[in-house]
Amino acid sequence: MDNGTEQRFGLVVWAEVVLLPLIGLTVAVWLFRAKPFTVSPYPWLWLIPLLLGLRHGLAPAALATLVLAAAGVAADRLGISGQAPPLIQLAGGALAALSAGQYRSRSREQLRAGHARTDYTEQRLESLTRAFFITRLSHDRLEEALLTQPVTLRAALEALRGLSAETHAGISAEGANALLQLMAQYCRFETAALHLYRNRRLGNQPTAALGQPAALVRTDPLLAYALEHEQTAYHSIDQFAELEQGGSYRAVFPLINSAGEAMGVLVVRDLPLLALTKENLTVATAMLQYFADESWAATQTAALHRSLPDCPAVFAHELIKLQRLHDRSGVRSSLIVLRARTDGVNATVLEAIFGARRGLDLYWREPFGPLVTGMLILLPLAGPATARGFLERIDGILRAHGVNGGLEAAGFSVVDVSIDHRPPLALLRACGIEVDPSPSLTLRGIKLTP
Repeated sequence: MDNGTEQRFGLVVWAEVVLLPLIGLTVAVWLFRAKPFTVSPYPWLWLIPLLLGLRHGLAPAALATLVLAAAGVAADRLGISGQAPPLIQLAGGALAALSAGQYRSRSREQLRAGHARTDYTEQRLESLTRAFFITRLSHDRLEEALLTQPVTLRAALEALRGLSAETHAGISAEGANALLQLMAQYCRFETAALHLYRNRRLGNQPTAALGQPAALVRTDPLLAYALEHEQTAYHSIDQFAELEQGGSYRAVFPLINSAGEAMGVLVVRDLPLLALTKENLTVATAMLQYFADESWAATQTAALHRSLPDCPAVFAHELIKLQRLHDRSGVRSSLIVLRARTDGVNATVLEAIFGARRGLDLYWREPFGPLVTGMLILLPLAGPATARGFLERIDGILRAHGVNGGLEAAGFSVVDVSIDHRPPLALLRACGIEVDPSPSLTLRGIKLTP
């Protein structure tokens, strides 16, 4: 109801409050001039302010009572009526009318408060319904992502390990296609291509592609930046509106091994908007570096074996790659050293630990020689917090085998060595392993960060 309508409604109410008592009194005087108020034992005239009070509230009831009383007294003084309102009837009628008006006013306030609560509840319900709908959509998206993209870097590198083990001779077309399929699964790339260097020149046609293969756009600014700075380049979300003015690619990843040799470039033309995050691009960069380092790490493993002939080849190979992964991407890993403090410790402890190994973890048994009981455990992609969780898990396994008090109580010393900028031989020395100092490993790396 607008202001004009409210004003007109108010005028009608007050006119009704004033005119109805006058009309009622006029009819009573015309019919019963001598006794308009007491012609019947029931005070009919006082029903008018009573009903007006029930209809409009306390103030209209008071005004109607005043108008009826004043008009009755005036009619008696002027000789129009033969009777003024009796005092006892006036008091009772006024009390009844005012009580009805008070009831109406209170009920109106309660009704307004009830309407306000209802309106607020409806607004809250609408807001909650909208929030629930958005949450439902978000839940469906997350559920779909979990089903189609189990995106953990540990799972990605575990899948990549089996792939890269077959690529020591270089990147074949089959290996490149398998790599892109993994990138599509873990990083949600939809249209991408891998271009390799042939005779020191980047090929125009892709070796492998997701979606429709296309020639390399050498004028793309992302490609030029990635090749010049040898690091990942990508458009941020707020730059999407400018893509029509320059740029065919959403992200470009140079493929460079730890020897500094440029092997190729991965260009991404299309990917979901929600996949354009720093975390997702970091996963993609780590996967590509891990893949590129495979053949390089094989050569470095041979050099490490000259210093440590007893080191398992797979262990050495993985340690070298993880050390380079930390140097170039900041991805942390850990080495857990278990060494018997005295002779005659319970050897079944190490057997229980070895039997509970996880997918990516690698174990080097007897790294200190056959006379010293011990084990070296490589935990890929495990920082200090993850390493502590691993040790707590080991304590739980030992309790299940009847060994209470953990590794310390079983007679083993525990050392946690973080894989950092130190070369692999220095890391192994920090673990207490004797290394032949004559051979050396020369590691050359290039920073590659998203």
